[in-house]
Amino acid sequence: MNFIRWLPLVMLGFALAAAPARAQQTPPPAPLPPPANPTPLDREYDGQLHITLAPYIWAPNVKLNAQYTIQTLPTRPVHIVAPSIEVGPSDYLPKVDSAFSGAFDARKGIVDLFGDVIYLNAATSASFVGTISGPLGRVHIPFTVDTTARISPAIWELAAGVTLAHNDFADVSFFAGTRQFPISASLSYNAVVGRRGIIAPSGSLHTFDAADDMILGLRGKVFFNQRIFVPYYGDFGNGSNNQSWEAYGGAGYAFDHGQTIVALYRALSYFNFPPSAHPQRLNMYGPLLGYTFHI
Repeated sequence: MNFIRWLPLVMLGFALAAAPARAQQTPPPAPLPPPANPTPLDREYDGQLHITLAPYIWAPNVKLNAQYTIQTLPTRPVHIVAPSIEVGPSDYLPKVDSAFSGAFDARKGIVDLFGDVIYLNAATSASFVGTISGPLGRVHIPFTVDTTARISPAIWELAAGVTLAHNDFADVSFFAGTRQFPISASLSYNAVVGRRGIIAPSGSLHTFDAADDMILGLRGKVFFNQRIFVPYYGDFGNGSNNQSWEAYGGAGYAFDHGQTIVALYRALSYFNFPPSAHPQRLNMYGPLLGYTFHI
């Protein structure tokens, strides 16, 4: 009981003894002032929330390895494999019904969230030549197929990243996310096979295959001065029925108001589909022109 009576005095003594020690402690350092002439990356990593939108135009060559089943006469099906069907921008751009492509980025400090959307609705045409094995595989019959197709890809990507390193003029970020590509095609065809016409001379095909991949990659920018910079990006994707990779690089220019314009070369490849899938490999590669602005 005597200890309880003296407890307030003991606590007061400890407080008086600790006061000089606290007074002698070094105060926390003051935050560094912002740079007098901040670079674009200094402004990007100032700890504030930055949201950007980037509409762009991408006009890739599209190269597809695919397999189709075309009805023979009268009932037997035959598999035709097109080893290389390729169409360029001049084949589909004059027949575009609607298109949209754009990206967004939301960054605060070293953490960012970004996405990308590509939509194209266009018609195109292509021809390919091959051979069909005749009875018992002893006869090889040449064939020619002319197709008119409706291309309707809708590719979207969403990922989150963290900056691994950055300074006034360069940065590199690691990211993880998902990329979805529903590959749908509607084709009308006219076929000429040998002289006997064993394949139905015309018809239509409708296919749908979805490629959903989890992606991992690196991206960033390197500035040579306050204006000129090089953006770069690379990822690898893996899904339940395919694998993929995407990469781009090029040059950019930063304006005084913070907006930028970029000219890039972009490539996207899907491969390693199962043998029964309609697409076997898909490559899209070509120039890209984009403009980025803040909201």
